Amino acid sequence: MHALIPGHLVSKLNQLQQEIFVRGLPVVIIFEGSSGRVIGRVNNELIRCLEPRGVIYRHFDPAEHHDSRLMLESFRDLPRKGQIGLCDRSWYSSIIERCAEDGNSEEIDRLLGMSNDFERYLVLNGVLVIKVILRASAEAVEEFGPQYGPGGQKVSFLSMDHIDPVKYREVMFDRVYDSTNTAYAPWDIVMVRNIRETVLETAETIMERIESRLGSEPHAPSFPDIKRKYANPRKETAMDPECAPYEERMDELSERLGELQMALSLSDRSMVVCFEGWDASGKGSCIKHLCHALNPRGYEVFQTKAPTDEELMHTYLWRFARGIPEKGRITIFDRTWYGRMMVEHIEGFCTEEEYRRSPFEINTFEKMLLNGGTILLKFWLDITPDEQKKRFQKRTDDPLKQWKITDEDWRNRSKWKEYDAHVDVMMESTNTEGAPWTVIQANSKKYARIKVLKTVVEALERELNN
Repeated sequence: MHALIPGHLVSKLNQLQQEIFVRGLPVVIIFEGSSGRVIGRVNNELIRCLEPRGVIYRHFDPAEHHDSRLMLESFRDLPRKGQIGLCDRSWYSSIIERCAEDGNSEEIDRLLGMSNDFERYLVLNGVLVIKVILRASAEAVEEFGPQYGPGGQKVSFLSMDHIDPVKYREVMFDRVYDSTNTAYAPWDIVMVRNIRETVLETAETIMERIESRLGSEPHAPSFPDIKRKYANPRKETAMDPECAPYEERMDELSERLGELQMALSLSDRSMVVCFEGWDASGKGSCIKHLCHALNPRGYEVFQTKAPTDEELMHTYLWRFARGIPEKGRITIFDRTWYGRMMVEHIEGFCTEEEYRRSPFEINTFEKMLLNGGTILLKFWLDITPDEQKKRFQKRTDDPLKQWKITDEDWRNRSKWKEYDAHVDVMMESTNTEGAPWTVIQANSKKYARIKVLKTVVEALERELNN
């Protein structure tokens, strides 16, 4: 089969791909349209002209259109720096399918807003987002359809999709296009005609977008100061509450948690439990006792460390998205994406702009988690400076615990006031209604463990009943 893109344009496309690699530019190309076989064939022709080691391809199957996790899971398929990601359909098909079926205007607007926020996050993190609509009229499909491949019903994962093209065209241009044709991620429309002309215009459109981005800085909105608009739960709790009978209460909560984990495993929900807090506040101890109550087949502990070289090749939240659990499962994060709003800013590991936009990015990410059916809990373990000093000294004096204390821990302690102020900003900009913070008064380790288990149990009972 002869290539449909002329040789001089193939050479130009190869040169642009090489420059993308050298410049470390991640590129996401989203293809949408009413004809799946048109999208598939155009993708195939583009891939033929590119170095395959620099391309990742993702087909969003229409069978998954009702899966609310689609946008969230796309996080894990993002290209690294220097790669091109081709998306044969996307979360837009999912949104259009929903809109065509139930027409819930408020829900569709929410999803389209989330899509805009996700693309805004990508652009702010240096990703070039190219969105192409291969617009095929019914007449064009009838006349030129056979050039793009056989039609018919889906018989395997290799077959083209079979969405309702009439409803798709109606919803795309009545609702979706105008709402998501943003300055930072605009749509390009290619009218489908004979295959050679369609492929050629698509390739030229993509090359123009890449050339424009390589020749200038990305169009990205600036960010004002962080908006501190939420209640701060740290200021609403006493630091030394009374502790219930410990052993009896822990056994009771552990047994109930085991039952609820089984119920979760049979549902279409998942759970993410986030732990943040002061050094020596008891995060490890709370995680240990939480895990003791769970079946190890159904959970994973994700320990956040310094990012690897591979993680640094992706956007900030990519490494955390990799830890998001499948349906029925639990991920426990030992420190989280909130590092950007504390240690990274204080120690100069992120820029001032990255810090100021972090609440927007984090809130967007957490909305995607919730939309995907995730039960999200965020714990902050609070202790007093005096209690931390006692625990540091105890670790220093105990040969079996000396490995837990470092010079860096003592140095960080000297910045208590700075960290304390950052924690308040973090709370007041991310303590949203859907993903609130739970403050654990952790001067008493026993109280902290009970409070954590009790909160997890109550959340599972509430969400699984709903």
